Amino acid sequence: MRTLYFFILILIICSCKEKSKKIDSEINDPQLNQKLLYNIDITHLFTQEGIVKKNENVGEILNRYNVSFLQIDQIAKLSKSIFDLRNVKAGGNYTIVFTDSAYMTPKHFIYEINKVDFLVADLLDTTHVYIDQKELTIKEKTGSGIINSSLWYAMEESNLSAKLVNVFADEIYPWTIDFFRLNPGDKFKVIYDAKYVDGEFIGVGKVHAALFHTDGQDYYAFAFNELGEFNDYFDEDGNNLRKFFLKAPVSFTRISSRFTTKRKHPVTGRWKGHFGTDFAAPIGTPIYSTADGEVVEVSYNRYNGYYVKIRHNSTYTTQYLHMDKSSKKIWAKNKIKKGKRVSQGVDIIGYVGRSGQATGPHVCYRFWKNGKQVDPFKTKLPASKPVKKSKKEEFEVIKDNWLQKLKTINYPNEYFDLDSINAISMHADKISNQPNHHVP
Repeated sequence: MRTLYFFILILIICSCKEKSKKIDSEINDPQLNQKLLYNIDITHLFTQEGIVKKNENVGEILNRYNVSFLQIDQIAKLSKSIFDLRNVKAGGNYTIVFTDSAYMTPKHFIYEINKVDFLVADLLDTTHVYIDQKELTIKEKTGSGIINSSLWYAMEESNLSAKLVNVFADEIYPWTIDFFRLNPGDKFKVIYDAKYVDGEFIGVGKVHAALFHTDGQDYYAFAFNELGEFNDYFDEDGNNLRKFFLKAPVSFTRISSRFTTKRKHPVTGRWKGHFGTDFAAPIGTPIYSTADGEVVEVSYNRYNGYYVKIRHNSTYTTQYLHMDKSSKKIWAKNKIKKGKRVSQGVDIIGYVGRSGQATGPHVCYRFWKNGKQVDPFKTKLPASKPVKKSKKEEFEVIKDNWLQKLKTINYPNEYFDLDSINAISMHADKISNQPNHHVP
């Protein structure tokens, strides 16, 4: 028995020594004791956080912490090409890092541009300015919803990000589904990437797959990178959901007036044809070209206000009227002028306004086919090409994987299909996450 007690005692002593060594190792390891903030080692430094006040600028903030106006001017010039400090907004977060506890010698100035990006100005020795990013965590999420009044409320009821409304309406289904005419009972499923910074949900990333049921039909969408440049969305048969034209030049909004041959003008009161579609939206909403094309006119007149006209090919031309005066700034910045090539849904060509003969903020979207103004919603438009034969096999593999995952997502107040869950476990080699209908 004594031998047993002695053996146990030896084990305890050895264990304590090992733990002591481990603790000593951790104390002596500089990396384990390193304290990082904005990817900067602040272990032996001191910080002070602040919020930009109304009408306050970076110069005033820095000068308050003993940074000279000469160095402030240098910082402003160095940062202009990556982030103009004049765009610093009231309510924005900033941090000053000091070398001393008296907060007299600033070493770094950090300004949070958004939830991910931040600007750093090194203040000691050589002045240096750069943009860095917080660590971004991506989690695959799933969701579903049933529409009772609108797509936006359906997203809210299902605890999904409102950003998905724009993705559905502007990126995936703008050519396929008329979101201005949804019906109660329409429903959807979606698989997407959720983005997190410091454990906080900050937005929606890539949407991998979706199913939208409306008018008794299922509309599938699967993201597939065919060209090596960007993801297009294809249906279950490999047909591209993207048409030659977008359905609207502005982000998801409402149609305030449709194309008609006879309408009482809201300003003049005269009855005449309205050969365009009016999309009501807040002043300053970005306007995009509905298809790739070449700018043929950028101008202003008393009727159309500020406007842009674009020729897409020998058949189609579009025009965008009543832009805000601030559009002139984006015209200058993006060189929107005659001869400029613009890309569908990518290049901002102006902002919603109420210039010219307009009673409220909107963009009047006009559409020509073979020189004649027509209603784009009642005109058969050309489609994009389906998946190439050389890429079809690759597409089928990706599609089948997401299709099986979509089957495991239930609609609100429905039960999971156990057969579908078993099917996906047999089908997929790897399941990254269990289905989750909520964004934490």
